[in-house]
Amino acid sequence: MKTHPNSVWNASASVRSTYTQDGGVLLDVEKGMCYSLNAVASKLWNHLEKNQNGVSFEDLVNVIRTNFEVTDGQLESDIAAHLEKLEKMGLVKRSSRVS
Repeated sequence: MKTHPNSVWNASASVRSTYTQDGGVLLDVEKGMCYSLNAVASKLWNHLEKNQNGVSFEDLVNVIRTNFEVTDGQLESDIAAHLEKLEKMGLVKRSSRVS
């Protein structure tokens, strides 16, 4: 997935979440689907959820960078792939940042 600097990511309003020390669980109430998250994915989702106005890709990378040890190239690639999966499942939406 190509990341665009002007893109922002938003969590779907139809998703509810709960967290444990090992990760989290998402429930898409519209689709009746449940998803489990590992600790990294849980941290990303929590950040998306807390920022209703949207989160930039760079901001998501920085959140994980400060909480987990991983190389920058691998981190960006992994986050991009995770966001793409979430987008395909309808759990997040990508839009352009309004200046």
